[in-house]
Amino acid sequence: MREQAAQHPPRPALTFRLGVTGHRALSAAAARRLEPKVAALLAAVAERVVAAHVAHTHAYRPQAPRLVLISQLAKGADQLAARTGLELGFGLRTVLPFPHATYRAEFTGADGEAFDALLARSDHVWELPGVAVDEAGAAVAHDRGYALAGESTVAQCDILLAIWDGQAARGHGGTADVVEYAIRRGVPVLHLDPEGAREPSVLWSAFGGLAPDRLDRHSAPRRPLDGTSLSEIVEAMLAPPAPKPERAALTLFLGERRWRLRLRPEFPLLMALTGVRRLRRRNFVSVDYETAAAADWAAFYDQPIAGSAAARAGLAAVQRAFAWSDGLADHYAQTYRSALIFNYVAAALSVLLALVGVLAPAAKIWLLLGELTLISLLILNTTFGNRAEWHRRWLDYRMLAEQLRPMRTLALLGAASPLRSLHGISEASWRWTDWYAAATWRDIGPPLSIPSQDALTGLVDHFARQEVVDQVRYNHANAERMHQLDHRLHLAGTALFYLTVALGLTALIGILAGSELVHTYGRWLTVASAGLPTIGAALFGIRGQGDFIGASGRSAETADKLQEVAEELKARPADLTRASRALENAARVMLADLGEWRVSYRHRKLAIPA
Repeated sequence: MREQAAQHPPRPALTFRLGVTGHRALSAAAARRLEPKVAALLAAVAERVVAAHVAHTHAYRPQAPRLVLISQLAKGADQLAARTGLELGFGLRTVLPFPHATYRAEFTGADGEAFDALLARSDHVWELPGVAVDEAGAAVAHDRGYALAGESTVAQCDILLAIWDGQAARGHGGTADVVEYAIRRGVPVLHLDPEGAREPSVLWSAFGGLAPDRLDRHSAPRRPLDGTSLSEIVEAMLAPPAPKPERAALTLFLGERRWRLRLRPEFPLLMALTGVRRLRRRNFVSVDYETAAAADWAAFYDQPIAGSAAARAGLAAVQRAFAWSDGLADHYAQTYRSALIFNYVAAALSVLLALVGVLAPAAKIWLLLGELTLISLLILNTTFGNRAEWHRRWLDYRMLAEQLRPMRTLALLGAASPLRSLHGISEASWRWTDWYAAATWRDIGPPLSIPSQDALTGLVDHFARQEVVDQVRYNHANAERMHQLDHRLHLAGTALFYLTVALGLTALIGILAGSELVHTYGRWLTVASAGLPTIGAALFGIRGQGDFIGASGRSAETADKLQEVAEELKARPADLTRASRALENAARVMLADLGEWRVSYRHRKLAIPA
């Protein structure tokens, strides 16, 4: 089965993660009242996740959905929800605000025993440093650990269950703070009042199609927590996009196979002819996608935490998904760009063949056949390329690969997450690449413990080099490469037009001077004066349709923005929250660049040159 699956891009396993936050001080009466409500709610979530898996079995792996509950195991609400979830078959992942010994000391008596029992039943436990650092590098109050744990819970969950009285937080990192953080991050909040003073409700920005970052617990759209709203949330998160073109594109991606040969070398040949980049073996024969990704990610794993066996296992799903999307994007990029170049070259050559007929009338029938063949190939190339969607597949697969790439750092930090879609439930803006990236993110394993400030510093420095500095170098190199290609095509095209003008002036002077050379070489002058601008126009067509100068500008701008992120990470002492936001910002910058590129290219389908 694994061997067969390796022939196609991976389908994500369906994982659904429910985070918990709530009050520690629960009365016995409140706990008795809450327990059946929490059990019913978790059961309802599980039922809808299973139903989504059945309804969309074509998009997910066949194994049963994995339901996960994320908790700090604090006394009160956290422990109540954890016990209930375990009884219902949820897995348990525990995030500790501090190293275990420090956190355990805060529990006494029966609460400590309950903590130990639940910790022993956890599938995974990860510890946070528990401190932040001020501008001078000194540790600040360790209450910050609770806020970090809340941020980590929100970053790792799909839905947050808040057992909360609706009041302001009583301390830094309290329940209200975690709820507001979840709202601003676009995470649905299922609100249960422990005293029953309020009806259960859901707070979620997508109910109103609103950007979440300016909302709070008072302004966030709120609906009753009933079967209908719960079904809408789960379906919106787990269902592939509804529009038929998006479903068809997802099906096509999941059915892709590895292209071993690259039969369209026109674009790399152009790069070589213009002296921009030498021909390489991979321009003709592709490396196995997963082998190439393993080599690409080797440097990322060259760090104690990132390179641990647990980290590699947790990131296996995203690495494999990246390998296929990146390899296929490279293939279709070369195919589409080569097809574009072929169209302009074929159009120019067909005109030149017609002109050569002036010089070789005896070969006119063969020249005509050659011209018809080139035009037929041009039409066939355009028709087949558009039907095979080379252009869309390139754009989609590149977008997906770059959505997946930063997940490796965001996942291991624990308190970071990719950008969530801001689409509303009724909107059709949810693209298949967004769905696949979100499903893959849920399928990533849990974060690893960051045992100390030194460990955090080393990890952040490593991530800064791998995800930011390396991308700065790549974008600078790409900007230079695309600028050179555009500039050299411009010079060549311009030279051909200047040469045409020079030939025309020479012919004019010859005619006025009565030179016999004009009559002797008149046909050659006619062919040259028509052929040279034809070739020049083809070069300018390739230059315009390829938008190489635009690509250069976007890469340069992206490099500058990423350099700012790199400097921010270097300038401050390592702090989990700041590092998470900085690396999220780096991912946002790269995706913004891709978004602009996509808008620029989406209407540049293959067309017959005018």
